[in-house]
Amino acid sequence: MDADLLSKLDPQRFPNMSLPMAAILGFVLERQFTTPALADVQVTPDGHVLGWSSEEDGVGHSMHLGVEADLRANLSRLGMAAGLDQKEWTRFAAMVRSRLGIELGELAAGAGGS
Repeated sequence: MDADLLSKLDPQRFPNMSLPMAAILGFVLERQFTTPALADVQVTPDGHVLGWSSEEDGVGHSMHLGVEADLRANLSRLGMAAGLDQKEWTRFAAMVRSRLGIELGELAAGAGGS
């Protein structure tokens, strides 16, 4: 994993990031940003986002984390706020697609770093 990308997306840089968003981001980036971490995240056919804890007490119990449209928008805004350049955005979007099955699309014009 690219250290610059991890550094730019580190939840500590975003003090208003919710714990569920930090947990989802940890799942996407395969890092633990919360305790417990998420062992799995799935988007249901009707667009709800469910997560399963990595803690033994939570095994088998899903948590409703929101809806796909909101998560897509929040992940896109995070990438813009983090100042991802085109290469980093492409990598981040590929990880989101691979781990969550969500398409982020292109980096917004004027967004991102140099």
